[in-house]
Amino acid sequence: MKYTLPSILLMSLVLLSGCVSSSQNEDRPQWIDQANIEYPSDQYLSAVGQASNLTRARQNALANLSDIFSVKVHAQSNMLTQANKQETPLGVSMQSESALQRQINTESEHTLKGVKIEKSWQSPTAEYYVLAVLEKYKAAQSLTASMSELDEKTADLLAFSTHDAPNVIASLHALTQARDLQIARNAANTQLQQVRLMGEPAPISTAKIEKIIAKKLASLEVSVQQDSASQQKLIASALAQLGLRVVAQSDLNVSAELSLSEPVFASGWYWLRGSYQMSFIEKGQSISRKSWPLKVSAKQQSQLEPRLDDYLNQHIQGYVNELMSSLPAL
Repeated sequence: MKYTLPSILLMSLVLLSGCVSSSQNEDRPQWIDQANIEYPSDQYLSAVGQASNLTRARQNALANLSDIFSVKVHAQSNMLTQANKQETPLGVSMQSESALQRQINTESEHTLKGVKIEKSWQSPTAEYYVLAVLEKYKAAQSLTASMSELDEKTADLLAFSTHDAPNVIASLHALTQARDLQIARNAANTQLQQVRLMGEPAPISTAKIEKIIAKKLASLEVSVQQDSASQQKLIASALAQLGLRVVAQSDLNVSAELSLSEPVFASGWYWLRGSYQMSFIEKGQSISRKSWPLKVSAKQQSQLEPRLDDYLNQHIQGYVNELMSSLPAL
């Protein structure tokens, strides 16, 4: 993933580098190829940027340093979210994955604000070179503080899920938030290992939180209220896939409503649009409701219904996951 640099961070670098002088000396500075001689690698992360103008060279230097510091973390976090999707009860949804990536990026940006532009040089051919440096000790301090904050938030969410959540959906949502915070914390810990060699173990691991989620789901008995036998079977299968016990009667119910508009013929295709709404009901009271738009098309109108069935078959598991783990919406 290419790291996008926020403008505020670039502005801070301009301020930090305001006193840096440029030289058109024909002798190529040693730091361009061997920055670690002046800035030892056991104390600093460094990167050189090159461009036809000074501003772009500074941006490239910061981007290159960011790549050293962050790319492996992004790759690991993406692999982890994919693993969650495939192997755990309530995996990271597309929406929460985006929020998680923003969380990881925010932690990285906060640490990278310690970057300084230490050197710049203009070659005889008018090419600019810039050296960006990050002091490892200061980066480690920033990361350690961020990790402590994430651990505190995780502990608060776990306590809320256990003692204060008003219903099962709120409890599960808190647990998935706690899990996502620990994924972000794992990313920060990987960065810490880059600047300090040793990381800091988490008070509670993502695997432990996943076990709590799985145990919570397995303790639930839920029934499905749906007139369509095929839809009832589809929803029941998705709930069972999460580990819930689907029974004929329960205080916990899941219902679904399919709303469709009339088919429209346009540009040689028949189009069917509508929405699919699911509700989670506890003791007769709806505690969460989610709705998703849907659209299918076919060359023949008679193909629309099979296409709709295929569409729901492909999406129902994601709908159920979101209903069970997202912030309750009524």
